[in-house]
Order: sequence, then structure tokens, then C-alpha cells
Amino acid sequence: MAASRGAVVAAGVGLALVGIALLGAPSTDGPPLDPRSDAPDGTSALVALVDGLGGDVDLTPGLPDAGDEVALLLRDGLDEAQASALGVWIRAGGRLVVADPASPFTPPTEDGGQALIVDGDQVLERGVCTIDALAEVGEVEAGAAVHFEASESDGTCFGDDERAFVATTDVGSGDVVAIGGPDFATNERLDDADNAVLAAALLVPEEGTTLRIIDPQTGVGSGDRSLADLVSDGVRRAGLQLGIAFLVYAAWRAVRLGRVVREPQPVQIAGSALVRASGRLLERGRAPGDVASVLRAGLRRDLRTRLGAASATHDALAQLIVDRSDVRPEVARAAVGDDAVTDDEGLLRVARAVASVQEEVLR
Repeated sequence: MAASRGAVVAAGVGLALVGIALLGAPSTDGPPLDPRSDAPDGTSALVALVDGLGGDVDLTPGLPDAGDEVALLLRDGLDEAQASALGVWIRAGGRLVVADPASPFTPPTEDGGQALIVDGDQVLERGVCTIDALAEVGEVEAGAAVHFEASESDGTCFGDDERAFVATTDVGSGDVVAIGGPDFATNERLDDADNAVLAAALLVPEEGTTLRIIDPQTGVGSGDRSLADLVSDGVRRAGLQLGIAFLVYAAWRAVRLGRVVREPQPVQIAGSALVRASGRLLERGRAPGDVASVLRAGLRRDLRTRLGAASATHDALAQLIVDRSDVRPEVARAAVGDDAVTDDEGLLRVARAVASVQEEVLR
């Protein structure tokens, strides 16, 4: 039994460990454009690029402060108050690089605001470019993107005199660099064409530049995340591991393997104790016949139940006792019969007979 039970426990623990191994490894995937995600649509490679060029990347949730020189907004989820605060930071000398064409910080798109979607595999040529910082950028794979109206910007690139994929606008002492879509910065596209050169030129103009990435998921934003969204993947994995452990424990405790285990039996009253109890009844009641009737009635009830002889007569019960045990016929008749008991000696004889039958038949 122990070996079988141990095998089941070992198998359960093994399954739990396999589940933990499969599910316990930290996930490196995240929502689209997440700077911590290694998925194709994440932007962790962009963070690594900035770090490699000597930039100081800050992923702390919140808006840029006086210590940040450049801020990157891949998806604009800011409310009115946050957008106003970001505008103050820009006018104080900050640079905002925004890759969300729907953001109010970008100039109007061409065709009355209708986005011109660029084929995801199309490479944009440099074209007309008046932005000196992009002198080394020859072509960009833009993915799904739009073009801005060139006439509304102070500097443009990757377009012509009417439209541009990149547009800059001076705001106070700072400037806003609008890019027609964020796909160029994703992990799967950053190493295509001159996408990495474009990102480096705008985000790390010189070594030591401090960059704040306004995280569209964990930073300030639309505020539409649910409580479940705030639970980290590590907490979810820990809960799942605890669930697996509980199921293994429950299965181990619920199943009894091997042979049936003999349970402890109730303590049986010895025949001598029954005789003494009968004597005490006699002393109290001074009615040996009534005491004998009680002893015999209880024995008959137990015998009929045990032997399956619900309708057996007294004589039939006596014969069954003789047939199924070593009890002598006269003892069996004294135990279940109905002969009269009128004195102490007769009661003692009946009590001993009842005890003998209980010992031989009902034990």
C-alpha cells in the first residue's frame, strides 16, 4: 500500500513540477508597444538601443520632469490635465517624440485628416528632408502609417512639399517631433532599413541624453485598465501553482490505496462483566424473571439480525446457535428460551448462557 501511495504522490508532484516549469518562467511578452515586451510588436529592442548608445532610459510611470530631455509617446492616452502638463514641459525646453497620429500634439494629416495607410512592406525614401538631425537616415520601413501636411510643420522628412512621414514643430523653447506611426520602433521592424538610425537620431541626439518613455500601459493614460489588468503575471502564475499543489494534495488525501484497513472495533463487554451487571440489576429490582426476560430479548434481537432469521421461533434460534457454534443445546435453550426464572440461581444460569452465546456467535 505504501509503495502504491508513494508512486501516486510522486507522479502528482512530478506533474506539479512540470506545470510550474512550463508556467513559472517569467513571461517576456506584453501588450503592443510595451517597452518591456520581447514580442514582435513590443519595443524592448528600442530600449536596448537607447541604452547601447549611452542614453538614460526611464520607464517609471508618469510624465517627464525637469530632469528628462526627451520623451517618447508611442500611444497617446493622456487626459486633458495630463496633456496640459506635458505641453508645459515641452514649452520649457523638452522634446516630445510622438508616434500616435491621433494625438493632439501632431500636425494635421493630409487629405483633411484622413490617414494615408502605407503598405506594411513599403520602404519610404528620404524625399524632401529639412530636418538636419536625419541627415544620415536614407529610408524607413514605416509599416502602417500616415503622412502629415508639410505646410503645417517647421521641418519635414520622408515626403515631399505637401506631405511628410516625419514632421517637427517648435513649441516655446522645446519641439514636438511627429512620426506617422509607431510600427518602425517595434522589435520586428527596428532593424529594417534605417529604422534604428531614425530612432537613435531623434531619441539620443548625444550620449547621456535622458529619455522618458511614457508607457501606454503602465504610465499615465486613459485610465481604462481594470483591476485584473493590474495583477502582474507573477501573481497569476503563483496562484496557478498553488492551485496545482492543492489538487495534488486533495487527490492524495481522497484516495486510499491497497487493502482494506481494519478499523478499531468497539470494546466488547466480557461475559463476566455482563454477569456482574445482571447481579446488580437483581439486587436493585429483586425481580429475577424480569431481568432474565430483558437479557433474552436483547440476545434474540441481535441473533435474528446477525443470522438473518427475523421470524425464527425461540426453538429455531436455539438450533441455529447449536448448528453454528460450539454452544451446547441446553445452554442455547437457556439463553433464548422462555422457561420461567424465579430465583437468583436461575437468573445467574441465564446470564451465563447469554454471555456464552454472545461470545461464540455475536463476537
